[in-house]
Amino acid sequence: MTQLFAMIALALVLDAVFGDPHGRFHPVALFGRAAGRVEGLCRFAFGGGIASGFIGWFLLVFGSAAAAWGLVRILDAVHPALGLLAASGCIYLTVALRSLLEHGEAIRRPLRNGDLAAARRALSMIVSRDTATLGESEIVRGGIESLGENLTDAVASALFFAVLGYVLGGLPGAAAGAVFLRAVNTLDACWGYHDDRYLYFGRVAARTDDVAHFLPARLTLVAVAVAAALCGMRPAAALKTGIRHRHDHPSPNSCWGMAGFAGALGIRLGGPTVYGGVAEPYPYWGNGRAELNGNDLLRAERLTAVSALVFAALVAGIGGLCL
Repeated sequence: MTQLFAMIALALVLDAVFGDPHGRFHPVALFGRAAGRVEGLCRFAFGGGIASGFIGWFLLVFGSAAAAWGLVRILDAVHPALGLLAASGCIYLTVALRSLLEHGEAIRRPLRNGDLAAARRALSMIVSRDTATLGESEIVRGGIESLGENLTDAVASALFFAVLGYVLGGLPGAAAGAVFLRAVNTLDACWGYHDDRYLYFGRVAARTDDVAHFLPARLTLVAVAVAAALCGMRPAAALKTGIRHRHDHPSPNSCWGMAGFAGALGIRLGGPTVYGGVAEPYPYWGNGRAELNGNDLLRAERLTAVSALVFAALVAGIGGLCL
């Protein structure tokens, strides 16, 4: 159990110190380029159907996980400290808590200076909605929704699969689990569209991403409620709002975090949102204050950080009990 907690703690420390190492040689960037090449090969050899997409998905996801497992297995055999460092490094490369918080700050800082144009540009880096005409409240709403949704995608799910992998296969299993999740998530971003090109080829990528985040998203709501209590917010409202609105989004996993944030912060999120000039009639989540400001985004950043730490402790504790 000590090794498990040390591994998770070291991964989070690495993320806090170094953040997300952007660049064309980042493993996720390399994986994205590999996904493009594998897609071309699969389409050439097997066509553009579901089976072809599954073959590409299997090669990329399990190939990446197997590579991580093999690397850590070799280093762990050389010395346990090397194995621990390698496993923690693999997990670090799959979580992005610092990056998530930095995106929130990048939106909040220009708002503090009254620079709505810069805040809109910062928001447009992390959301797909139209941002060109948004006022302060809608900019803040977009930032908080991104934090609530990506707490699961960018942090919780990778930690969940790392712990699951550790329970099943020690340090190599932890590395493989975290890399498996990030590969699944990245392929959904590459192929998980509902347009003509990916409707069939990307179906496995889209569906497996939903399945992979299913349990982490629900545990994230629990972590948000505990974090709300620790931060002097509204834990009961977080749980009630998250559960009440869990189906009020096209994604089966997104609203657990976003609605939980609305309840914890005592605000209202959701509502009509414009994508490519077309308004999507999303329902509202929560019944709190609708007019938001930069301080609400600061509170959401704090809730994100504490929720991530609570989630890490929660899944590591559950994993330790299973050993």
